Amino acid sequence: MRTRKMPLRRRLLAAFALSVSSTAVFAYMCGGAAEGWTITQIEMLTANVETQLTTFTTTFVNQMRLKFDDVVSAVGGATAQESIATKQVVDAVANSEQTLASAIKALQEADEVQKNVLDFHPVTGQGFDPCGTSLKNKTMDMAFGRVHDRAKATVGSNDMAPGRLVASTAEAMQNRLKEHRRLFCTKAEADAGLCTLSELPGGDTNAALLFEGAKPDSLAAKAREAYIQHVLGEPDGALPQAAGNTPAGQSFLIDKNRKSALLSVPAYSLARIAAANTRDATMSDKSPNEVLRLRINQYFGGKEAEAWSGQLARMADRGLVLEATKVAGLETWLRYQQYQQNQRMEANLAALLVAASAGLDETTQAAAQRAQREALSRKVQ
Repeated sequence: MRTRKMPLRRRLLAAFALSVSSTAVFAYMCGGAAEGWTITQIEMLTANVETQLTTFTTTFVNQMRLKFDDVVSAVGGATAQESIATKQVVDAVANSEQTLASAIKALQEADEVQKNVLDFHPVTGQGFDPCGTSLKNKTMDMAFGRVHDRAKATVGSNDMAPGRLVASTAEAMQNRLKEHRRLFCTKAEADAGLCTLSELPGGDTNAALLFEGAKPDSLAAKAREAYIQHVLGEPDGALPQAAGNTPAGQSFLIDKNRKSALLSVPAYSLARIAAANTRDATMSDKSPNEVLRLRINQYFGGKEAEAWSGQLARMADRGLVLEATKVAGLETWLRYQQYQQNQRMEANLAALLVAASAGLDETTQAAAQRAQREALSRKVQ
């Protein structure tokens, strides 16, 4: 069984009582009457001890309260500081996240702006020289659009125009000869004393001039017109009015229309070649073929191709797509021109075939008539 420990105050009183009791016993044993004095001393010491214990208790309790208050204040301060520190950490994290989000948004906006700049900049996003390329393509298309009208006018202006009859075939051929000696006198003719050597000798018989650029009113342009007339042959003379109503006259006119129809195909082809190489003042004195050559040189050879390929390396994806579209459009336009050229070639071959088979028609008709007469004679017999 556990003994209960005596309080401190009681243990002090018990020790003092034992001390006093021993003194009294000692005094009594020494023969002195000390009872009154001893009681007085005991009471005095007891009171003194009680006072000291009370003072100690009060002081101790007060100190404990002060220390407890200090501890509570310290804990409260530490708690407040921890709370403030935690809030500061939370705020710092939130601020950093907001800053990061703002930075990401700014980067995205910057990337979007940069992409828009690259996509729509005239150098990186619109293909090579967008305005210049559009103007050159339109100019080229207009130039070749005029070729047809100019060729048609050329075919209708010479003495071999479809359906045209001259007053005198001999006179027309004599005029051609005079024109030749006046403008295209060759060295042999000059040596023979027939004419004066020309600046363009034999130009009216030189097919190479058809493929060279020349101004409309130049000597080369006149040489090309004369060359086309020489190729088509001599013109047909007009019929007298009285002969036009005869069977022979009507047959002649029918053959004339057939001849004109056949000759109109090569006449138009030759005139179109000449028109495609005729320079125009509205196109900086360049012919349609020269304009076409400049457009092709932008992509194949020359300084234009170097500038074009150099800019391709700086283009964005959008610019490359636009440039590829422009090149595809130019290719389509060229294919259309080639398609028209193939049509003219087919027409010339068809006309050549019809002209070559003209003799066969007469032979076939004669053979058919002969066979018909033989069959009729056998039937009569």
